[in-house]
Amino acid sequence: MMERCLTSAEHSLGQTSCEYLARRFGTPLYVYDASRIREAYGSFASVFSHKPLEIHYAIVCNKNRYIVRLLRDLGAGIHANTPGDAYAALKAGVPSSSIVYSGTNLDAADFDFLLKNGLRVNLDSLDQLRDLAARRHGTECGLRFLIDADQGGNRIGVTSLELPEALKIARNSGMRLSGLHMYAGTNTCNPRRFLECFDRLAKASDLLPDLEYLDLGGGFGVAYREQSEPLDLNAFGKAISERMAGLCQRRGRGVRLILEPGGTLVAAAGSLLMTVVSVKERGGRRFVGVDSTVGNIVVESVYHPYHRIEPACPRGRPMDIGTDICGNTTHAKDFLGRGIRLPEVRPGDLLRLGDVGAYGYAMSSHFLNRPRPAEVVVDGEEVHLTTRRETFEDLIATQLSV
Repeated sequence: MMERCLTSAEHSLGQTSCEYLARRFGTPLYVYDASRIREAYGSFASVFSHKPLEIHYAIVCNKNRYIVRLLRDLGAGIHANTPGDAYAALKAGVPSSSIVYSGTNLDAADFDFLLKNGLRVNLDSLDQLRDLAARRHGTECGLRFLIDADQGGNRIGVTSLELPEALKIARNSGMRLSGLHMYAGTNTCNPRRFLECFDRLAKASDLLPDLEYLDLGGGFGVAYREQSEPLDLNAFGKAISERMAGLCQRRGRGVRLILEPGGTLVAAAGSLLMTVVSVKERGGRRFVGVDSTVGNIVVESVYHPYHRIEPACPRGRPMDIGTDICGNTTHAKDFLGRGIRLPEVRPGDLLRLGDVGAYGYAMSSHFLNRPRPAEVVVDGEEVHLTTRRETFEDLIATQLSV
């Protein structure tokens, strides 16, 4: 659904734009800036000189169909780590040939779905490789590789010592092991971590005679806090491209590089608009109540616990008083921000919670029984309502009468 055009003054999601969107669609409201996604994709792709190169968007971050199609049109494939990820990509029009599945602990139904749709897979264990071998012959697949020490606690992947057995399983079933995938972690800002993992991945790949690709996975870090630094993509891209060039030279042929960025493409493009409904002060602290809740955003125990919060229309300079942004439930931990500094705010004002393009709506839930917000995408002079606001009926829509 497309709404009326914005004026040139509204393009940057500034005061006028936020007020218009809140008035038109209500709050809380997820808003995505398409221009920032295009810019982020171009910046990311440009730092890797190695060819051939495939960039697969990690759809787990945000499966908004408009965003998926936008990235598809820019040349991105999709990285899926659950069948639901792959299903969302397929329904958005992404061809199966552009989807890479790197999952773990697949059951029979998962395998049936992946094989039926012809998806490329990276498997997590020898057991899973045997499961695939039992289902079909004469195919190829990749393996997720354990890039940490066995005793390190990382559960993802097979070890170097298991690769000979993996090759035997593949050979006996008529399959080829054509690539290795790694998982360095989520929102990792330390380039050394990626480079050390890559070096171990490249060394292990020497055991694969049919190597066609190395998949570095994702987790490229975003600076959610003002004082933190994101992953230095320029230096990282240069270092990885140089390493790939050396690997290709040793093998005497080209090897494809696959990357799976998520948050670094979409995090900064997303905002959650909230309306202030109450302001109170006591004990040298200010409590600002809003019409949203922690149930509308990322789960703190799983991903980053902090997001920048700012007024859409500031009333002067920040006040010298710690401010808690309180959700609209009585849950003891329903805070969207703690101890931040904001200017004067009044009921009816708009606040913008930033950097929620990744793992924001994707991790919203029916916890606390507040319906989930709507989503809109601002693309140039167009505003697209991409997800309707939920109703109370949606809270119980899957329940059956008994």
